[in-house]
Amino acid sequence: MTLFPVVMPVIEVGHKPSGQDKVDHLSRSAREALKLSAEKSGVRLGELRKDEKGVPRPVNGNYWSLSHKPKYVAAVVSNGKVGIDIEEIKPRSESLFSHVASDNEWRLKDRSWDTFFCYWTAKEAILKVIGIGIGGLKTCRIISVPDENHITLDYKGHSFLVEQLRYKNHIVSVLKDDNQIEWVILDKS
Repeated sequence: MTLFPVVMPVIEVGHKPSGQDKVDHLSRSAREALKLSAEKSGVRLGELRKDEKGVPRPVNGNYWSLSHKPKYVAAVVSNGKVGIDIEEIKPRSESLFSHVASDNEWRLKDRSWDTFFCYWTAKEAILKVIGIGIGGLKTCRIISVPDENHITLDYKGHSFLVEQLRYKNHIVSVLKDDNQIEWVILDKS
């Protein structure tokens, strides 16, 4: 199957929302990206619901995943379980390196903020596929980095291939496995 992950800027509004209004606004923006991913995939989505754990439920046999940050959102729809995550590359506390990856994982690629967010988004995308939160971060392991745009991970004996996109100081990760990926990038310019 060909997946069409969509990356787009957050929809502008006349005011700067905060608190729950901001979260709702980002969610609406991500759902617009999901709508475009569904259109590109020839899929018609209905009402989007989540289970009691907050995991997206399939709609008409199609799985979906959303991610949002203050500047950009990402979304994808698939006929199989799928996960997507987006993060802005910006330095944080150095102590986070050990929370995201083990020493063995850090030996696979240079220890930098770019690698940190590659690892973080790859793991987040897979944890979304599995249906658990970031509590599973240490159980999800990077096992190889075949090239600049792919990471292979293991979660309890199951292997996953993630494709990544770098865009305007952000990294986006989506479960690839046997699928073809055609990124859809929308921007203001």
